Amino acid sequence: MITLYQPPPAWGLPSLSPFCTKVETYLRMVDLPYRTRGGDPRKHPKGKLPWIDDDGRTISDSSDILDHLNARLGDPLDGALDHSQRALAHLARRTVEEHLYWCLVYARWVDPGGFSFTREAFEKLLPPVIGKLLVHQVIRKKIVGALHGQGLGRHARADIYRRGCEDLTAIAVLLGEQPYFLGPNPTSIDASLYALTGGIWLHPADNPMKQHMAALPNLVAYSERMHNRYFGERPPGGTVP
Repeated sequence: MITLYQPPPAWGLPSLSPFCTKVETYLRMVDLPYRTRGGDPRKHPKGKLPWIDDDGRTISDSSDILDHLNARLGDPLDGALDHSQRALAHLARRTVEEHLYWCLVYARWVDPGGFSFTREAFEKLLPPVIGKLLVHQVIRKKIVGALHGQGLGRHARADIYRRGCEDLTAIAVLLGEQPYFLGPNPTSIDASLYALTGGIWLHPADNPMKQHMAALPNLVAYSERMHNRYFGERPPGGTVP
């Protein structure tokens, strides 16, 4: 039994963290038994979530986790992909995980409309007396600093959302009318794409990225298809046989 350490579900999404959502989605895609547990990133050497315990072995970072599981399972989702498909998946993954992700961070932690939902979700996880202070003065301040250090946070609101919309358009164009990003069958890139596009579409806050995504019906259908296939009948969290 694999134990996945991650924040709890929120807003209908498997986790507050897109990278944790990515790992839990992959575990369901390959039908691996697992259970979820809360985890304190301060107690982990890399200082972040997710991580898994796989028979006593600890692996962190979502990409390293998937590489570990692929090696263990013989690459069940991507084994038939050719070099061009693997290259396209690599570029798409980098786009959503290294750029679109930061646009989502802005939408959740900086934009007041999104932060109101983020604050509410995180305050439930923290001690009642100091929870509000921690969210505002510690967690939010740290994340805003990381966003500024990454570079995206130095831009104006309209520019940040414009860049995120450009990413969504590119993914929608490449997706086309295919049910999954690389064709008729899901592959590991779909875990990453769903984690980010679903994280935008299923989040209750309205913002220019969500509005833009609404004008990309194939991307909306894709995100809902992934969600319904892997989480529609089995809610996220808990123990999955």
